[in-house]
Amino acid sequence: MAPSSQSEKLAVITGGSGGIGEAFAYELGRDGYKLVLISRDDQELNRVAGTITSKLNISAIAIPKDLSHPDAAKEIDEELERRNLVPDVLINNAGYGLLGNATDVDADEQLAMIDLNVRATTELSVRCGTVMKRRGHGGIINVSSVAGYLPGPRMAVYYASKAYVKSFTEAFHFEMKPFGVTVTCVCPGITKTDFQRRAGLEDTKLMSTSPPMTPEQVAKIGYAGFKKGKRLVLTGVQNQLSAYASHLLPNGLLLPVVNSLHK
Repeated sequence: MAPSSQSEKLAVITGGSGGIGEAFAYELGRDGYKLVLISRDDQELNRVAGTITSKLNISAIAIPKDLSHPDAAKEIDEELERRNLVPDVLINNAGYGLLGNATDVDADEQLAMIDLNVRATTELSVRCGTVMKRRGHGGIINVSSVAGYLPGPRMAVYYASKAYVKSFTEAFHFEMKPFGVTVTCVCPGITKTDFQRRAGLEDTKLMSTSPPMTPEQVAKIGYAGFKKGKRLVLTGVQNQLSAYASHLLPNGLLLPVVNSLHK
């Protein structure tokens, strides 16, 4: 990815076709960023880009791409270079989960989840972070989850993937801070998005444990923390308590509790 001569600030947001990604797009758009939105959902992606362009009078470019494909992050990097676009901010928000015991859920779907939640997040962070480090400024927001603090029976791969994102992002924050690059891990809990329907969580006990936050609330809190240079942002008191409780209770006690919430 070669530096460009652009004068506008640019933010690249994955999972930008709805939910938390769309909310982040509005946050950064209002803050003067030109946007590149990435998602596999071509129709919704163009809807968001068109609406933001109209409402905020900024440029919002839609790049349809399925980030679960192993070569997707490299292809995005090449597409940005072809357009002479260099991100000042990268938001890795794309991700999904699947409910069910690991041996009962299609193995290929779970591997695609790892490619999206883990591989794409890592590769885009490293590729964009390398340029930001060289330029001496920039920032990355990686969206993990409060699930990253817990073992997750019946969603084992998803919880593990979010634990990876949290661990990687905190370490990457430490590595990049001396070079003027802010890296922030945002950990939301239950949020009013399409995630629950796709994951199969709509009728589980988990959905009644606490009032869900809106994507707008998550993005606002996450972006505010990022601008303060925070390493880690837990959105909402309930999520903060859940995270802290995970450090106090042994996994032997947490495992059956989390398992029951997924029923």
